[in-house]
Amino acid sequence: MNNQPMASLTSLSIVQKKLLSDFYSKPDTKVAFNTSERKEIWNEFKKSRSIAKFKYLEESVPAIFSEIKKALVNERNIQPAVFSECVYAQAFANKFNLSIFENHLMGEGLEFNFGGVDIQNVDSLNIRYSYSASDRKISLAQAGGAGGVDCALISFESKIATMIELKEPYARTSAPDLPKYGEDGYLVSSEKFVKEYPQFKSMLEEQIKKKLNIFEHLGNNLSDFSPESIKHAVTENYSGEKFADFICTEDSSGYLVLIPSSHVAFWAKLEGELRPTGRNSYPVWTPKKLINVLKEKGGQIHKDTVTMPLSSFKQSKARGGEKISRFKISPLFFVRFKDVEVDEDSVNFNIKAVKQNIPDITAKINFKSLEVSNVKRFYADKI
Repeated sequence: MNNQPMASLTSLSIVQKKLLSDFYSKPDTKVAFNTSERKEIWNEFKKSRSIAKFKYLEESVPAIFSEIKKALVNERNIQPAVFSECVYAQAFANKFNLSIFENHLMGEGLEFNFGGVDIQNVDSLNIRYSYSASDRKISLAQAGGAGGVDCALISFESKIATMIELKEPYARTSAPDLPKYGEDGYLVSSEKFVKEYPQFKSMLEEQIKKKLNIFEHLGNNLSDFSPESIKHAVTENYSGEKFADFICTEDSSGYLVLIPSSHVAFWAKLEGELRPTGRNSYPVWTPKKLINVLKEKGGQIHKDTVTMPLSSFKQSKARGGEKISRFKISPLFFVRFKDVEVDEDSVNFNIKAVKQNIPDITAKINFKSLEVSNVKRFYADKI
């Protein structure tokens, strides 16, 4: 629990009070697999990629079993956070006796029936799985995609959908790409970015005022933000288009916890981070900088063909995989493995195949000290 004064907490809606009351009146519920166990499952999947090893999941957490099957069929990897989302949704379903599991993945299962319930931004709620009561009065719809929240708890009697975001104990709220900077490397903003991600406006402006230069900070993530700008980023993140009434996570002992999204700053330690080279990449937009880097690494450029010593590259594996996916020229630039020709001690590639990592910005929520008993006690006289 942070030192934020209780008086500064926003009031709870009738819908929030009702769900908090229902949630905390039921016995505490543990998630099926804790953080280390989920990591073990994920590592085993990377290693074996065999469905037979994971049959035991089909009954305990069928959503994870489905995600593994889908990844094998599509020859894809699975992000670790997906495992957490599935166990949290399953624990929530267990807590509310939502015993009927249905798969709604396109081409595999049934289309989800909203039953006339009006849901805000329903188009961005890409339903993957649902957990329903035997009388079909309540369903928990587990969704996917970056544009919407993770779950909607739907009461078909009341015609109310409560939006729930599933978060690991230490997680990012969101991590949008920052606007593309120029050849000088200085961080910039844009009207488009501020319109789409207003929650990060203050954090970004703080760094711009410091004249932050991306080229001078490659390989080092930055965390020097004011507490006010970070709190604003977290609080506002779930009040806009990606609206969420609650954050659902696990406490330090693996018990499921539900917290109003507007109260996150009261329960969690908040951090800010700017990554000069984030997770996304685009065709190179600072060609002069690229050419300078290539020459520094011993590269020779003839027309559009680049020849470089193999020793000047760092080879990287795909996230969640074991195969080499890219050749890193520098922290900023890389070439995909499929676009490189290896000739003994040198490599050749088309300069147009080079990708550039774009910076991103995020706020982090740290719930690692959370205890469900404290949360339950705190809200007892408020609901």
